[in-house]
Amino acid sequence: MAESTHDHLFKLLIIGDSGVGKSSILLRFCDDEFNEKQASTIGVDFKTKFMQLRSKKLKLALWDTAGQERFRTLTSSYYRGAQGIILCYDCTQRSTFEHVKFWQDEVRKYSTNQDAILMLVANKATWGCQTHCGWTKSRTTWKP
Repeated sequence: MAESTHDHLFKLLIIGDSGVGKSSILLRFCDDEFNEKQASTIGVDFKTKFMQLRSKKLKLALWDTAGQERFRTLTSSYYRGAQGIILCYDCTQRSTFEHVKFWQDEVRKYSTNQDAILMLVANKATWGCQTHCGWTKSRTTWKP
């Protein structure tokens, strides 16, 4: 029998409006790369990342979903079994912060794991976050 390459496997889903930088977050985290001309995801993209935490080997299966409305029926099936959901918004675009509630509702509707960790991520901070959807407002107004 082959030895397992990891002690734990975690399924993580990255969600949010189109253009908030979900694919860029995934590319930076998994490959330590950044592409300013990153194309929009069509359907779903997938990457794995191996990490070590204390003495445990972790395998993260990261699913990058398309934010466009036309792909939502396709991407809803990817919520099943996710232990973590990363909800992204673009801190330079107020509308993407205002849509956070919609994405929370999607998680409640489609997630099969009641213990899934939901993380809110403000992206594009180096471009200058607008005060109406910056860190302070996110911390005080967002309820998971």
